[in-house]
Amino acid sequence: MEAWQDTIKFALTLVSILNPLGVIPIFLDLTEDLSQDGLKSVAKSCSLAVATTIIISLAFGQKILNFFGISIPSFTIGGGILIFTMAFHMIQAKQSSLKINKSERDEGLSEIGVVPLAIPLLAGPGAISTSIIYAKEISGIAHWVGAFLTVVILSLILLQVLTYGRTIGNKVGKIGLNIFTRIMGIILLSMSIEMIFNGLREMGVFTKAIS
Repeated sequence: MEAWQDTIKFALTLVSILNPLGVIPIFLDLTEDLSQDGLKSVAKSCSLAVATTIIISLAFGQKILNFFGISIPSFTIGGGILIFTMAFHMIQAKQSSLKINKSERDEGLSEIGVVPLAIPLLAGPGAISTSIIYAKEISGIAHWVGAFLTVVILSLILLQVLTYGRTIGNKVGKIGLNIFTRIMGIILLSMSIEMIFNGLREMGVFTKAIS
């Protein structure tokens, strides 16, 4: 039961960070000259790259941190601050500069499904940090199954959203997309504060303060 509760929490955090609907305006801007078939191709490569990045972060993220001598609590605090910044931009319905900058948007890379859409726009520092931090809580096969299913399901959702991005964008409109982005931002803001608090607690900051 605990494993599935953790999985739901992980899924909510990831969907808030990925924010598939919020990325539609940029996606449409980058693919405006493509045919529907070309758009579908970009959507497929993007969703696959996002899934691959998150799974690698889950499986090898802690080993990478250990290699660089970074503790999980300090990474949790850093990740929480990073996600807090992203959430703050989302509440204002702005595209976070932590994800993609103007030069990356203007380059017009041939494989925009991978760069910059998947990395760093969607599976950027926030998603990677969340995955590595969640991997620390994985204690059995149920957690791994839940994490894997979460990534697969979110990738399929992302694929559908991007494939029909033009239709969704026309029906929902900019105001609707902004409202959804703000709601996701509030959820993400709350989770980022909890991450920072947990990181400080694991470092013994509150214990030291009390003593």
